[in-house]
Amino acid sequence: MVRKTWFVLLVFCLVLTVCPRVPHARDLTSFHNDFYTFRWGEDGHIRVEDRAGNVIVDSVQYVAEYGEIYNALMPSLPAGAKAISLDTAPAFRMGEPVEIRSESYLGRMNMPLVHRAKVVGIQGNTLHFSPATANPMENNLFIKRVNQRISQWQKVAVTTVSREDGLQLNITGHTPVSVVTTQYTFSHDSPTIDVQVETAYQQHAKVFQETMLLRFIPPVTEVYRKNSKLDTASLQKRYWLGHHGVKFGKGSQQAWIYHAPALSSMEVAVAEKQLLLHLEHMNDHHFVQQTSSMKVGKVRHPAEYQPGDTRTNSFSLTVGWQPRLQPRFMNQPYGFLATHIWTEHADEQTLASNRAIYYGSQKWTNPAQATGGFVKYRIPVTKSVFYSNPYFRPQRPLNIGLLQDQQFVRFLDDLHGRGSEIVLHNIYPYDFPPYRQVHDNILQWMKNRYHSKTWIDHGFLKTNFAFQGLETSSPYSMASLWEKHGIRYFWHYSSEDITGIDTALDLLQTQNGDQYWTPLYWSHPTVTGPFYTWSTAIVTDDSLYHYQGKQLDRLVQQRGVFISHAYLSRLFKGTYIRSFLARDRQGQLVINPAFNQVLQRMASLRDQRKLYLSTVAEMMDYWLALSQIRMTYAPDGSVLLHNPSNRMISGLSLAVRSPEVYVNGKKPPQYRSEGELIFWFDLPPHATAILSDRIEKEGAVHPH
Repeated sequence: MVRKTWFVLLVFCLVLTVCPRVPHARDLTSFHNDFYTFRWGEDGHIRVEDRAGNVIVDSVQYVAEYGEIYNALMPSLPAGAKAISLDTAPAFRMGEPVEIRSESYLGRMNMPLVHRAKVVGIQGNTLHFSPATANPMENNLFIKRVNQRISQWQKVAVTTVSREDGLQLNITGHTPVSVVTTQYTFSHDSPTIDVQVETAYQQHAKVFQETMLLRFIPPVTEVYRKNSKLDTASLQKRYWLGHHGVKFGKGSQQAWIYHAPALSSMEVAVAEKQLLLHLEHMNDHHFVQQTSSMKVGKVRHPAEYQPGDTRTNSFSLTVGWQPRLQPRFMNQPYGFLATHIWTEHADEQTLASNRAIYYGSQKWTNPAQATGGFVKYRIPVTKSVFYSNPYFRPQRPLNIGLLQDQQFVRFLDDLHGRGSEIVLHNIYPYDFPPYRQVHDNILQWMKNRYHSKTWIDHGFLKTNFAFQGLETSSPYSMASLWEKHGIRYFWHYSSEDITGIDTALDLLQTQNGDQYWTPLYWSHPTVTGPFYTWSTAIVTDDSLYHYQGKQLDRLVQQRGVFISHAYLSRLFKGTYIRSFLARDRQGQLVINPAFNQVLQRMASLRDQRKLYLSTVAEMMDYWLALSQIRMTYAPDGSVLLHNPSNRMISGLSLAVRSPEVYVNGKKPPQYRSEGELIFWFDLPPHATAILSDRIEKEGAVHPH
């Protein structure tokens, strides 16, 4: 049966927020400035008050959950199943409750298949359970077993360090798993409390979650949503915020957080007035390492730490003060409201089918002839290709490779010159013996010719990212070559876990509620090294209707993001066509007129500055650049954005509720949407932009 993951997490978190005795104020040491009073006790309890003594933050509690993952050795369980074979002998007690889960594909992370039962027997690696499954289950089945829940410190030490501009408070808490040091930095003249949390592991740990729970007294008054919109009324029960933020209270009795990329993610439970700052959470970085098929693998969502490993998180909480402007980052550049990216998997393509999709007809050999398709409407694609297909035959030209057809290479050169991203769908369509120097040369060729940063796994090949590509001990390892040649952004099967197109034409799913966990991209902290996964949803060949009617308008209205996984130029078994292609009266391949109308509609929305049509590499570069920006606040209420990187951030876009906005004293390009100003500008490397609702005098701004 289907269960919503967030509900289980909510129950867990609420159970754990039974706090120890709250000390009286006279038992606490304190730091004061003009914005707040921060109090703490020797037991690590803290409280934050406004200048009048009204409590803002009542408590901060650390909670954690650790355990084991047992992976099924079979791709599915039929209805009526009473046993499951696992990859290791299960350490369960008789009668212990278990959950058999599938969170893979079609957005199942948020709507998992779950069967709840009790253990009735164990024979080797086979676990017997009751009751039997009521419905079939498939795809990377696993059992998640919680071995340890932590809701309080075993011991705690509190120290302070005086600073010229304020005070540093260190609270070090010990658990059976780790030592957690939380460093609070206070300044005499700033409302912002900077917090750094270092977790030092004392034993092996698979982390399901590690979270700081902040309990507030004033209610939630503003939610800075993951789609860049602002909620101030009719609040939802729960929001997954990603790295955006929330405000509690108003006036002097307020606190808010915004832009916290050094956390795993954040949630807010509105009625409970709780802010969940996830230092680490398995839902933020799904990864299944396939073992024998795309349906059988090793679920490695939890971060895996060893004794001696450390991790550092940080965030800032602003108390008792609000700037004149509260700008929020948009998920797309240049003032666009929503984003769509087409990605194409290279399966069963021919040069003729490519010309039909991109030029409108297989007859056209020159882009100047285009009567339809992606070239006609100037829509870029992240297009994957095979470098070579040794089995390619001109009489059956499926799975065309670059090495086999120079006309195809010239076709791709033109697409690249028009803004499309050309990437590898692995190297070959089939498994071949690994020749490392050959792979090295191929990746170098792709880098030189197409500047490829993206890789799309294909089928079940051993050199896949999610098979043996990351295994340094495997002869099929590709990790060092990917890193050498600058390939950073990966599609693999776990990319499909966040959203299914039947759920929404929007990876963020906000039209269904903000409670869903919907990261647009992620990097697993302990498994995938320096590489990033991007989220996507498959657009099957019979699902074109999802793009028709008001669906694209809803994507724009929700300020959504959608990345398609499509087989645009595919000829099924060399003959059959579906939604994207058609045949004219002469039997030649052409773009399906209905699909051509979709592309025409998307181009119209782009030309209205509503829908940004982009590629994976461009958007990943933009999102990572956003994550590096430092946002600080000046005493006069202006906002400072600093770009610490060596790269220009072009078209940096923000939304703000303000009559006017200036960037470094000048009005940037801007327009109004839903009562807000949408504006954008370029932020050069190592530069700082000052955002204000008025023209500032030179030298008048000094950051907190």
